[in-house]
Amino acid sequence: MKIRRLLGGILVFSLVSVLLGGCGLTKGNAPSDIKEAVKTVEDRYGITLTVKGKALFPRGVFCDVTAKCKELPGRKIRIFRFDKSTPVQSDYIYQKYGDEAYDRICQTVYTIYPDALVVAEDSNYNHFSDDRYNGNTSLEDYLLDNQLRVNIVLLKIYDDEEIMEAYHQMAVTLLDAGINSYGLAIYCMREQADMDAIKTYDHIPDQQEFKGIPSKGLRISADNNYGVIRDYLEDPEAGGVAIHHGHSDP
Repeated sequence: MKIRRLLGGILVFSLVSVLLGGCGLTKGNAPSDIKEAVKTVEDRYGITLTVKGKALFPRGVFCDVTAKCKELPGRKIRIFRFDKSTPVQSDYIYQKYGDEAYDRICQTVYTIYPDALVVAEDSNYNHFSDDRYNGNTSLEDYLLDNQLRVNIVLLKIYDDEEIMEAYHQMAVTLLDAGINSYGLAIYCMREQADMDAIKTYDHIPDQQEFKGIPSKGLRISADNNYGVIRDYLEDPEAGGVAIHHGHSDP
């Protein structure tokens, strides 16, 4: 019986190994590839990294690791590279500036809407940024050139004209504060309970956390998914801002 169980275990293990190998799940994260990717990020930002963990199943990608950063104590930096033909990516800029960026966006919105609920989401999966940033990138640089979308939820009664006026005023206020977000949306909810039902954040959520603003309780919204605030303000009439109404009036 013991021999049969042992043979069965070996068979199962072998089968899993073959399946994983055939799917490419056991490849990737070779020491030389990790070293090359880490050095690329270190050189890009002028930082010192120490690898602390690897992805369990890197799915055949060249590099998918987390690292400690000497310059950002207590933060984990993720370093990712799909293959030799794609650039090395990391979330270093987000880890460095994400909290400050979120606070700056919120404080700017609060100058117009003190009781607003603000969600600044990042369209970059896992907060990966491309190589346009470097060690000289400042918070101001990041806020002027980013992939953030600002969602503002209000307990207001607006008609079409009023929400467009509010949208324009908010866009001007954000850009004047040096925030050129990729997308801006204003949502007006019917009741306080509708706002309370929306999950609140004290940071920029990742895609897994943020599920979008629910349509339940929505009275009216205005949003632009097709350009940065600066582009909208250069030509508001062609800015692609769409108005959506709730399913029914209260």
